[in-house]
Amino acid sequence: MNTLKTEKIYVNGIILTQDDERSQVSQMATHGKTILAVGDDLSQYTDDKTETIDLNGAVVVPGFIDAHVHFLWGGETLLSIPAHDAHSKSEFVDIVKKFAEGRPAGSWLKGGGWNEHHFSDGSYPHRSWLDEAAPGHPMILTRHDGHSGIASSALLDLAGINSETADPQGGLVDRDEQGEPTGILRESAIDLVLQHMPEETELELLKNLETSQNYLLERGVTSVGDMIYDMNHFRFLQDMARQGKLKVRVTAYTPILKWPEMKTLLQDGIYEDEYFQYKGLKGFSDGSLGSHTALMLDPYDDSPDSAGIYEVDWKDVNLIRTNISGADKMGYQSVIHAIGDRAVREVLDVFQEVIEENGPRDRRFRVEHAQHIHPQDQSRFAELDVIASVQPAHCVDDALYANKLLGERCDYAYPFQSLKQADAVLAFGSDWPVSPADPVATIHGAVHRAGWHTEQALGLDDSVEAHTRLAAYACFREHDLGILKAGHLADFVVLDPDFQHIDAVDEILEGLIQAVFMDGKKV
Repeated sequence: MNTLKTEKIYVNGIILTQDDERSQVSQMATHGKTILAVGDDLSQYTDDKTETIDLNGAVVVPGFIDAHVHFLWGGETLLSIPAHDAHSKSEFVDIVKKFAEGRPAGSWLKGGGWNEHHFSDGSYPHRSWLDEAAPGHPMILTRHDGHSGIASSALLDLAGINSETADPQGGLVDRDEQGEPTGILRESAIDLVLQHMPEETELELLKNLETSQNYLLERGVTSVGDMIYDMNHFRFLQDMARQGKLKVRVTAYTPILKWPEMKTLLQDGIYEDEYFQYKGLKGFSDGSLGSHTALMLDPYDDSPDSAGIYEVDWKDVNLIRTNISGADKMGYQSVIHAIGDRAVREVLDVFQEVIEENGPRDRRFRVEHAQHIHPQDQSRFAELDVIASVQPAHCVDDALYANKLLGERCDYAYPFQSLKQADAVLAFGSDWPVSPADPVATIHGAVHRAGWHTEQALGLDDSVEAHTRLAAYACFREHDLGILKAGHLADFVVLDPDFQHIDAVDEILEGLIQAVFMDGKKV
């Protein structure tokens, strides 16, 4: 008989455990940082020292796991120019002008989040907007998807970008009719200016970390898959974990082209604990739909001369295959960004080649975003045991303009239901700060899809599972996260009972999160 007594018991709840053996219970007992038991009568675990918490009919789910974020970049974005608030040229200029007020002349400014499809005046950002708002400041504001950006004239001059500058491999410099740069830089062209940006100080990184963690926890996100683009960020987060300063659990992925450096770090030994773990490599194959850089099998309907571009990672597929295979042989995952149907197909091809080369094992390769999957490729996810790591918020965004870009091909855009019917594993994320890391909004987006191609919608139960248990599985954390069961970490979210009715409400309900717990403690 179990003699261990619970410190806290939660009663009168609708506890959605995500455990197939016992999917819904009314009580949960915790001891320290772990779950002791779940059920409908846990009196055997209590004594006179047990604290009883009455949930009063609230819904409890495992802490939401966001399988794909850019952790420190998210915090930086919240502290930078909020271009996502702009819905016209005048608003854009006003936002930048207000942010620049009082800042030293010639100092660097950055921010992002703008989306031209939200501009009511039909305008498109130009370097002159930034020059008008904050003259003399080197400045880059990324589009909301991170795959293009607008640079000021001061920054273009600093980087030596002019009418004679050639497009870099995997990137484009937009030009006007006279051949002069407009300021719009796409994909790897952004690196032409970023290389001139001063490195972040430790103080800036600490501020970004604090901002990120508070933002995520307020929204019920207790664990993330961090798609790291800067090895300095990997070292910083490892150090923060060692110092006990992480409040959100991080599963880290590092740039695929940095595999030799990462391999050396692994051989020397890295720090890992319940708050920080390293699982593998992150690479890019293409760009984004909104930037017309997602790689398609056929040209865009509104741009017949373009079918997207290969990202710089994918310029040497043999090298990418070698890195994926090498990491795989050491037991590490590879997760590859692929949005267009050609990109998805080619990533699956590379995964298949590595699987055939290295033989069977539990590798959990992932296609990140997996937005446009040709019907012939949808069954390959389950056949190859490849996870579709998807972001329903992107579906809601793309519903505004995808028909114009892809026409009838939207029939297989974000094919969530088709993938599920084909037995593929779907893990939910946000790609924050590209989209808000807001699980309630993400689940609402998966269920409703903004009324766009709703035949591919998922139900509420499947959506919650994708944001908890399956997201944990996608990060190799299902042994301690994503399920409310004995022995798992006591990370959970308490929600208003109205959460159960998301599928019946067209608008996203606000204020549903009542409390968030990490290690059994309210945060």
